[in-house]
Amino acid sequence: MLSKKRIIKLLIFFFLVLNLAGLIVAGRNEDKSGGLGGIVLNIFSPVEELFLGTIKKTSGIWKEYFSLISIRRDHSKLKDQINRFKAQETLFKEVLLENQRLRTLLNFRKKIENKVIAAEVTGRDSSKWFNTIVVNRGKSSGVKVNYPVIVPQGIVGQVIEVSGGYSKVLLITDRMSGVDSLVQETRVRGIVAGTGENLCELKYLLRKFGVKAGDHIITSGMGGIFPKGLRVGSVVEVKKKSSGIFQSVKVQPFVDFEKLEEVLIIFKPPIDRDK
Repeated sequence: MLSKKRIIKLLIFFFLVLNLAGLIVAGRNEDKSGGLGGIVLNIFSPVEELFLGTIKKTSGIWKEYFSLISIRRDHSKLKDQINRFKAQETLFKEVLLENQRLRTLLNFRKKIENKVIAAEVTGRDSSKWFNTIVVNRGKSSGVKVNYPVIVPQGIVGQVIEVSGGYSKVLLITDRMSGVDSLVQETRVRGIVAGTGENLCELKYLLRKFGVKAGDHIITSGMGGIFPKGLRVGSVVEVKKKSSGIFQSVKVQPFVDFEKLEEVLIIFKPPIDRDK
């Protein structure tokens, strides 16, 4: 089958031949207004005009078609550029937020007397039985078991396992965790223990001691793990049972453990055996 372009070329050639023949005949009979040349012109001129008009319209349609294709290509390129810009914007925003967090850690670590190193959280286990995280610092960085882990908001937990480049940290929300603490306002002592959930419990606080919702809990410095005065959490509920010598005190940790990304590990000074 002939293509559209080939058919158009053949039609153009055909009409050119007819026009040429008409001009030749008209030249021979130029003094005869009603001769064969005039008849040919009268017949084919409207056809030629219609044909040329059709060609112009067809040409215009083709131009619009190719113009639309070009616009679509440009649109696709612009869309790709916009997507790349959005990806770069997300990356830049993430870098900015990370820099802000690290700057906060850097400013906070200046307040710690002992040696401190930063670590990134690389894994977590927040199951029913365990509340732990894994950080990318281990024996190769000098980390040891029982080293405390903190962030500017408060204490996170303590190192319980160490390998070459990683450490496992037991969170204070774990049932096996216990932190010797003080009620900052009244200076009474208790043990902040994990419940396996987001809340902790201040245990062994005698009924006679006053404590109320909103009181802050800090580390006491006892127990040999955490330095004194670190933030632990705030009291959210106090219940005094009808029996027993202790009261039930619920504590909300200051740290949002679901959002942990970077932490600080405090190096404990070696114990001087000669003293």
